[in-house]
Amino acid sequence: MILMNSLLRSIRTELRYQHWSRMLWLPFCGLVLALVFAFTGSASNVGASMTRLEATEAQAAANGLSLAQAMEQPMSLVVQDGQKLVDNPLRYDYERAYLAYQALEGTNGVGTGLEMITFLVIPLLFFVYGCGVAAGDARFRILKDRVVIQGATSYVVAKAATVVAVSLAAILIAATLSLAAAPIVRAAFLPSVDRSFPYPVATVAVESPAVQIAFSASTAMMFGLLGLFVGLVARSMLIPSLAAGGLLMVAPFAGPYDPRNILTAAGEGVFNYWGGFSPRPPFPVQIELGLAAMAGGLVFVSLVSVVIWSRMTKFV
Repeated sequence: MILMNSLLRSIRTELRYQHWSRMLWLPFCGLVLALVFAFTGSASNVGASMTRLEATEAQAAANGLSLAQAMEQPMSLVVQDGQKLVDNPLRYDYERAYLAYQALEGTNGVGTGLEMITFLVIPLLFFVYGCGVAAGDARFRILKDRVVIQGATSYVVAKAATVVAVSLAAILIAATLSLAAAPIVRAAFLPSVDRSFPYPVATVAVESPAVQIAFSASTAMMFGLLGLFVGLVARSMLIPSLAAGGLLMVAPFAGPYDPRNILTAAGEGVFNYWGGFSPRPPFPVQIELGLAAMAGGLVFVSLVSVVIWSRMTKFV
């Protein structure tokens, strides 16, 4: 009980410090800004899909084929040399437009908001956040005071617990905003599009919003903790963040067990990608083994970083 109270006091101290240093606002503001781009892209995707459907429908009508007739005929899709070959393009474009609109319907909005930011924004954003949390005390020259007051163990555990809690809170807020934003975007920018879909389309079942939130939150926690433990040793936010930006955003996938490839492969069973975002096709990988390797790698990095940090001087 005493240890728990001490940890809670350390976490409250950490949150107060992050609020003062503005680090606490980084993940929340970053995700809100990213959601603006996600839903702008989703609305644009609906508009582009509708334009393409109208053009295909006009071309089909000129050849004597109506939409009703096209929907009664089967459709097959073959990918050959990187190109999609469709034997019923009118039905194909209708279904693509229908699914694009469904991305803003009901709880689908949660996935629409999270799918893009989970793979493009969250890894780098939360790595930078975690790194900043770790390096801030050394930058402001209060590391020794905080370690002496809190104790080294409580200090590190409180920072890790805070990163986990903030990651979860930020994703929950992002999911809530996504759920609220989807009908607003639909009503504001696509008020009459629903009348363009007289025929229902069978959709492939995807995971529930709860699973999507859990996936995104786990990704945020993992990269946030990775940034935290790197920052403890580096005592710098700039250089590790630049290196992470290059590795995450610029460098191609190194292979099947590249963490980005593992997450992309795992995400195929979680998100539907109806909102316009489409990740690069992943290398084939055993997802369970890959996720276990990522967790093991994080534990290894944390242990090595804490051992190195414990031997470093705190008089900075």
